[in-house]
Amino acid sequence: MKKRLVAALTLIATIFTTSSCNNNSKVFQPGDDTAEEVYADEASKNLTPDPDSEITITAFKCGKADAFLLRTANHTVVIDTATDKKGDNFLELIDEQGIDTIDEMIITHFDKDHVGGADQIIRAKNVGKIYTTYLSKDSDDITEYYSALKEKGYKDLIVKDVFSFKEDGVVYTIYPPEAMNYKSSVSNNSSLAIKVQCADKTMLFTGDAEEERINELISTDGLECDVLKMPHHGRFKKNLDEFIKRVTPKYAIITASKKEHEDAETVNILDAEGVETYITRGGDITIKMNADGVTIEQSSK
Repeated sequence: MKKRLVAALTLIATIFTTSSCNNNSKVFQPGDDTAEEVYADEASKNLTPDPDSEITITAFKCGKADAFLLRTANHTVVIDTATDKKGDNFLELIDEQGIDTIDEMIITHFDKDHVGGADQIIRAKNVGKIYTTYLSKDSDDITEYYSALKEKGYKDLIVKDVFSFKEDGVVYTIYPPEAMNYKSSVSNNSSLAIKVQCADKTMLFTGDAEEERINELISTDGLECDVLKMPHHGRFKKNLDEFIKRVTPKYAIITASKKEHEDAETVNILDAEGVETYITRGGDITIKMNADGVTIEQSSK
């Protein structure tokens, strides 16, 4: 009888743990006391970019990882922060440009190749607002991120609705995931998407969106863009062709490395649509947008 009771209690504990781990809004929340939720306000819905605005966006060469530095005359935004190992290099790039303050940091999701360098930037720089998606996993990188937040007394802002802000005439719009649970790849599918509008040009960032999240983006109005940061490091998805046709980019940026490269099917889709493609393994990519157009240059390093 005693053995049966122990076995029953063990089963109950296992079921409880499993069900808790499927509740993405509550599991693994080391930053509960540092987080706030952000909802849309009416003023943010009507923002439009200034016709004379301009922006420089650097896609950092950091292997199969995302790290983007966005600069206007008086404002700096970081979208994702590479891995922990590449975080120092990304920080060097920021230092080289004489940047002391990151006005906004946006973490599209909590995989190590997107959040890994965040703690280093938070500790080294003054960071204004930090926007994130909901937390769906746990890792040492995430623990370090929350430790850095607590050390600096910062909060991360979990985006719950489509939300926009405007700086130096450039409009940044963040699109949160529409679900709390996905059939697969919850972390990747929880990726924030970010639309950056400068003059009459647009760049769209898609994190590591996979098929379910891509379907959400296909159903979202207003995501047409000139430059597209490809989802999930250029990995092929069944609905990728439909997505590319929907957002109609002229240029694509793929964050991939020699060891972990993009899928040939993805490149074929882009080629078929006449999209000019750049891959970060070839070097840092600099994108400039203003009313005169879009220019893209890639370093040789």
